[in-house]
Amino acid sequence: MKRKTLTAMILMTAMCVGLLSGCSGGNKQSDTPQETPAATTAATETEAPEATEAAPAEDSGEQVTLTFQYIGGTVPAQDAVINDAIKAFNEQHPNITVEPIYIDWGNGHSQFMNAVMAGTAPDIAMLGGTWCVEFVENGSLAPITDYVSQELMDTFIPAGFDVMTDGDGKIYGLPWDGCTWDVIYRTDLFEEAGIEAVPTTWEEVLEAGEKMKAIGKSLLTVACAGWEVDDYYLPFLWQAGGDICARDESGNWVSTMNTPESLEAAKFYMQLIDEGYMPAEITGMDFEAVLNSFTEGETAMMVAGMWNIGTLQGMSEMDGKWATAPGWAGPGGNAVLSYPNTVHITEQSKHKEEAGQFLEFFYKEGYYEDYCVTSGVFPFTNDFADSEYAQDPMLKPFIEDAKYGHNRPATSKYEEFRQLYLCPGVQSMVAGEITPEEFCAQMEQNFNELHAAEN
Repeated sequence: MKRKTLTAMILMTAMCVGLLSGCSGGNKQSDTPQETPAATTAATETEAPEATEAAPAEDSGEQVTLTFQYIGGTVPAQDAVINDAIKAFNEQHPNITVEPIYIDWGNGHSQFMNAVMAGTAPDIAMLGGTWCVEFVENGSLAPITDYVSQELMDTFIPAGFDVMTDGDGKIYGLPWDGCTWDVIYRTDLFEEAGIEAVPTTWEEVLEAGEKMKAIGKSLLTVACAGWEVDDYYLPFLWQAGGDICARDESGNWVSTMNTPESLEAAKFYMQLIDEGYMPAEITGMDFEAVLNSFTEGETAMMVAGMWNIGTLQGMSEMDGKWATAPGWAGPGGNAVLSYPNTVHITEQSKHKEEAGQFLEFFYKEGYYEDYCVTSGVFPFTNDFADSEYAQDPMLKPFIEDAKYGHNRPATSKYEEFRQLYLCPGVQSMVAGEITPEEFCAQMEQNFNELHAAEN
């Protein structure tokens, strides 16, 4: 019997998601899912990529152990869904044992890379955002359409496959949990500052910042520490009409960071700090620190992954003091971070057919929806927008802004660029060690040098 328990899980979200590491905010590199990710509404109007129909695999009777590397292990309600699915599958397939391997977001990429290099890759692996791009390119992942049905493939928003599709159109994974980062604000502080509406443009952000500054509060605080810096810098870049990179006429990745649009984004980001609308101390603040600043009433707005709605709903002291809102537009229009994580069958697996059976079971029997709702995020499926869960007024801005969703670029070198150059570069700019102009020039040089060997 399918586990279609969305209504019950909505209640669980408020109670259980407070500890969630989430899609990126708490401990995760979002790792980020394509160049222009999915719009929840528009994407449903196109057809999912066609898969080679995979015939349901028959149990061979041979005793098989599948390893499922999953980023989690810290949220009991979330992990319970995974464990329930494994238990139910094992009962239906007594010759197949699925063993979960829990890893955390901070070192999830390196752990999977090390396992691949050592020849000990798991049978099934969950990866963050665009991590899969390099593993598609180096042949570490198996074509998913050889092992799951077209019926399953057709349930997903098509853009969710973008980063998992190679140049020949082969698809190497399935969308996992989807998330949008958007605005959460303190209604009480807005009222105290005399701000009647949440800003919808950069100009209105500056106006609101001045009013909030007058009552001794920061208008906006974003994380600028550790590995999650780009989650909160990139939307400013996209709102300015810029991007990290683009392909040239030869199909090679080249930087677009040293452009007027990129410079405008860097200058606006720094203006928020220089004018006192955003604290300069953000270089020492990860998302947990940002959340604390918000709940303690020191900052009036934060950009956050939608799982934080459940966190705040579980804090009785915050009742009636906060709400959600759509993100603001820059000179280049609206843009938010929005994408799905991914799950794959590895090429090293000796039990690909059985791995496909487990994934088919997990998605079709309702565990996928339960997992996403319990996590405070959303399933990247065509019918999600019509679900009862999606009608929650606190969730609606996040769901509706998915149509403005962007993702990190689908270059296999992005993770390296992000860790070595982009995140430290933003921190150096905030600390006053480099100017916005120097930041943009350095990012262009770093990106192009890193990709020179490929081009």
